[in-house]
Amino acid sequence: MRVPQVLVALLVTASLSLIITTSAADGPDDIPLIGFDFENGQRYNESMLLSGFIEDEIKPTRVSWRMDPTVDSLWGDISSSLEVIESSDSRTSWAWSISFDDTDIDILSPCTCYVSITVETVTGDSWESSRVVFLGDTSKSAIIVDYPEPGDWVHESLLIVGWSEYPMTWTPPELRFFVNPALSSIDACSSEADSDMSAHLSVRIPDGEFSELLDISGLNDGWHSLYVENYDPSGVTYSQECIPVRINNLAPSIFIEGPEHSLEGDGILFFDASSSDDQVWGREGMHYMWVLRKPSHSGQTPLDIVMGEDKGTMTISTINSGDYSLTLTVTDAGGVTNTIVKEFTIQNVVPKAIASLDDSSIEDGSRIKLSPGSEWALDGSLSVDSENDQENLRCVWKIDHKPVYEGCIRTLYWPSDAGDEAILTLDVIDDDDEYGSISVLLVHPDASDPLPYPLIVLVISTLFMLSAILLRFRSSDDSSSIPKWKSDDEN
Repeated sequence: MRVPQVLVALLVTASLSLIITTSAADGPDDIPLIGFDFENGQRYNESMLLSGFIEDEIKPTRVSWRMDPTVDSLWGDISSSLEVIESSDSRTSWAWSISFDDTDIDILSPCTCYVSITVETVTGDSWESSRVVFLGDTSKSAIIVDYPEPGDWVHESLLIVGWSEYPMTWTPPELRFFVNPALSSIDACSSEADSDMSAHLSVRIPDGEFSELLDISGLNDGWHSLYVENYDPSGVTYSQECIPVRINNLAPSIFIEGPEHSLEGDGILFFDASSSDDQVWGREGMHYMWVLRKPSHSGQTPLDIVMGEDKGTMTISTINSGDYSLTLTVTDAGGVTNTIVKEFTIQNVVPKAIASLDDSSIEDGSRIKLSPGSEWALDGSLSVDSENDQENLRCVWKIDHKPVYEGCIRTLYWPSDAGDEAILTLDVIDDDDEYGSISVLLVHPDASDPLPYPLIVLVISTLFMLSAILLRFRSSDDSSSIPKWKSDDEN
């Protein structure tokens, strides 16, 4: 056949095709658009002109075409024939064209031919799009699947978009959709399948472009061959396309190891979810998102968010006490998520009040007579709490349960409305309003000392014994003075 000639002045209003990615782009630019000036199913019996355009930021490094199936592989490089055309977009458009004369058509006919345009960019990536042309009296039908792309992940439902047409029919045409499980990506679409021996996900009448939503929620996870078939029991018009897909209906399983209780200031808490797994697809490509909240204080406002594919663990400081919730969302490689919430408590450490009066330690519940004078030094600065709260402790001093001073080091003055005794209390308060206390009974230095209790007991006991002795002697004297009665015989 003759080498295709370049045609210019092509219409920019030509229809655009959906693009099949053959290599992922790494650069920041948008993917190139490949346009065609002819519709799918165009029929040719004589000379054929195929044209279109390519739109991109930078001129492609290579543009080639291919026609399948043919007896001899037909292809060509049209990079040098690209010509810039007007474009309303911010990107540049280049026109491409391929021509075939009558002789070429006679040689190729009959043919249901797929014309593919491949664009290679400066990044080394390649993109391809195809159209179908019917040459001569061909009877074989054609199918193009634009979506999904080979290797796509699908979950619960599958939207399949494409085009299908019979050039001629003898029986009512059917477009069948079905899937078969595959052992691996290599096994998927490795052979044709018999639609009569497979359960159909859907059946419709082919009428050009189609968009079908298939329910795949009942299928097991794993590689599958997705078949689209123009059914014909005679095999004359029959055609079948297959796209390998990864069905991912199961959510990943989440396992978190970590404490449920801890003390404030007790170092770092470690939560480990690295054993989380996807039953079929494994751990590769799993994404973790941790969200820390404190319902007991800040409600549902996140305190911290950590995410990433390498974030299978989470560390949390115990600097602040309270009730916490740690939400972990794990997304597997196919985009299916699972969420679990772990609740834990960081228990506040209650401060311990330690006080001194004039440099003498105070024991809780003791009685202290103040030294002579009008003022006395109070010191609660040695009170202790967890390391994180130590610097922020508050000291409140009370006299007879009424606050009189704030501050850990103060001077005590005897209250004018107090009697000879008063109860001194120190409350040491942390940032969670938890407090520890110590109290002591103070006695004014001018107050007279009461008799010691042991002396009082001794005096009372002595008096009791003396009274008993006196009563005994008295009873003896009285008994000797009692007169005796004489009997009648003595008279």
